[in-house]
Amino acid sequence: MPNLTTSYSVTKGRVRHSPTFRNRIYHFIATFHFNGVQAGVSHYCHRILHKLTGNDVYKPNSSDERFSAGNFDAGPDELVIQSPNVKWGLPYEPWRQELFDKAVQSLPIRLDDYSFVDFGAGKGLALLLAAKYSFKSIIGVEYSKALADTATANIQDYQKQGGSHPCIQCIWADAADFELPNGPTILYLCNPFQGKVMDRVIANIEKSLQTCPRDLWVIYGTPWEARKFRRSPMFETIEWNSEYSLHHSICR
Repeated sequence: MPNLTTSYSVTKGRVRHSPTFRNRIYHFIATFHFNGVQAGVSHYCHRILHKLTGNDVYKPNSSDERFSAGNFDAGPDELVIQSPNVKWGLPYEPWRQELFDKAVQSLPIRLDDYSFVDFGAGKGLALLLAAKYSFKSIIGVEYSKALADTATANIQDYQKQGGSHPCIQCIWADAADFELPNGPTILYLCNPFQGKVMDRVIANIEKSLQTCPRDLWVIYGTPWEARKFRRSPMFETIEWNSEYSLHHSICR
């Protein structure tokens, strides 16, 4: 595998938006519910310390630095995003590699039969993590053109340095309008949006499953709005914790 730590581009981040008040309450309750009182107190003490000092108290324990999340961070400056859904977007923050691997490896399926689709692909970290696996195709969907362009450049760098996955791309598009592949699919979301956009995305997924019943899995990192998948008649929830949730289509 190529060493990508120093080759990836860095651009300014997507427009910053705060979680809704309801999602803040959910995250607070879920942190204590899933992790316990001691871990919950520790988590919020670390967050307060981070706010006061500006230092990141979390240090990933992954030994593979090729996909270090720090190389995919985006700054706080605003981008020009041509989408009416921008107000429902959330800050771009890449997920940790060990959580990504844990979620993917927990799926009881043959991965090479599935397309991997990342809603809110950012600079393409999840796409390159997915490239380690045998997915049929890997598609990123990103509504910030600057981030989509950076993800495309990172994919090209990956391929130039020996990345072997033949079918990987990042598309500049709005997840609320994106048409999912008709075959078996794994949909990945790392808390990219909330509110009405999440409602619209789920409605589109449900419509797609009704039109073309198939096996579809959702990996939802930092699942602020997992309740919306839980109450959908088209999904069963397989796992739900404070770090991610897994949802499986029942129309297949």
